[in-house]
Amino acid sequence: MAGKTEELEKRFRDQFCKWMGRSVDFKLVYRASTDGMSPAIFHQKCDNKGATVVIGYNTDGCVFGGYTSVDWRPRTLGDQVEPRHDEKAFLFSLKYMNEYCPRIFPVKNPGLAIVTCTTYTAVFGSACAPDMRILPSSVVNKDTNGNFAANFNVGLFKFGTIYDNGGVTMQQVTNNNFVFKEVEIYQVNDPVSLDKPWREDNKGNTATLKKMIEDYCPVEGTGVKQSRILLVGSVGAGKSSFVNTMNSIFRGHMTCRASTGSAENSLTTKFRCHQLRNDSNVLKFRLCDTRGLEDTHGIDPGDLTAVLDGQVPDLYTFNPFSPITPDSPGYIKTPTVNDKIHCVAFVIDSTSVDVMNESIFSKFKLVQKLANQRGIPQVIVLTKVDQIELDVEEDLTRLLYSSRVAYVVDQVAQLIGLPRGHVLPVKNYEKETELNETVDRFALLSLQQMLRFADDYMHEFLDVLNTRDQ
Repeated sequence: MAGKTEELEKRFRDQFCKWMGRSVDFKLVYRASTDGMSPAIFHQKCDNKGATVVIGYNTDGCVFGGYTSVDWRPRTLGDQVEPRHDEKAFLFSLKYMNEYCPRIFPVKNPGLAIVTCTTYTAVFGSACAPDMRILPSSVVNKDTNGNFAANFNVGLFKFGTIYDNGGVTMQQVTNNNFVFKEVEIYQVNDPVSLDKPWREDNKGNTATLKKMIEDYCPVEGTGVKQSRILLVGSVGAGKSSFVNTMNSIFRGHMTCRASTGSAENSLTTKFRCHQLRNDSNVLKFRLCDTRGLEDTHGIDPGDLTAVLDGQVPDLYTFNPFSPITPDSPGYIKTPTVNDKIHCVAFVIDSTSVDVMNESIFSKFKLVQKLANQRGIPQVIVLTKVDQIELDVEEDLTRLLYSSRVAYVVDQVAQLIGLPRGHVLPVKNYEKETELNETVDRFALLSLQQMLRFADDYMHEFLDVLNTRDQ
């Protein structure tokens, strides 16, 4: 991702929730690369935190560690070693040699689940022959490669003594490598349901909201017949699904206007200005879908510029190796404001914010730079919000009361550099066969905000036009 965050990778988080049998939150309390590695720092950061999960990332691409539901704070003074009882403790392996293969090793002797001591760090099992250790009981500084060499005597480990290893060896978990690129410790808490919504909860009638958008007209005097909203996002973020969701809402049943599904490369290869309809009328806005941003391919910066400036015709086929030119078929040489983009919507998968790679992030920033140069307002359509937290998945009406959703909204707003009010959480229709009023409401609220911002662009256009005429 573009810089480290304090958010645990989603698939790890989901796996822990599955192992624990409930939805939980993870709060980063310790990170070796920023906090350093020593027993004193460990206890300063991790004591009195209750349940924690300790995760080590070694230089061979192995990710492993342990969970305990009891506190690491020693209950005795000095360097006295104290075993702690924990029936919920377990060890785990998440990745082995860069391959994701989650395995859990539950405690079988809970009376010796962990050991606490002022001079010890995270010890799972007995003090003399632990099943697992991640942090050493001494100060370790970064080596010349920025790694932490724990220098454990692996021969002293007795993996499978206190915890049930199911026949798996330490080598099959760690590759006997205790040189760590990173060590993180997360406090584990039950999710907090907010007493008040983190954003004003518009509980207005969904049918009324839908009718308002159906009656929408672009700003008078601009010559714009249909407002144009450009959807920009990585492959699989949900751009085409958003188009289908909006079309389904206005048609009153499930539709499939845009191609969706799972693919390594973008399923959208053409520039499409989707025209939405209700039962009787063509609506006065278009949702413009582009090729997904990809690491190696995706829409060219030159194509993006042409799209924003209204020079790319509908149904134009993108070629990642050859951007559009004035000689391309259908190229609009003298675009009007009616052809231009009036609002840009960054479509971002809320479940992958913490693993967005640098290449995709840089492409978002390029689009943002081009839009800012043209005075085009921007929003973020945050998709798959129902997958962030189990409570929201079970009841979408809890979306605005979810502390986790609020956190991701803050996170993505800071990442892209837009106000929180520009982040619009939605759940696209994917597995459903019938419409749902709550899904409709959040989707319509997001579209309403985009149309308002498109109007802002047009008002600015008129102001500039009037200034020139004076």
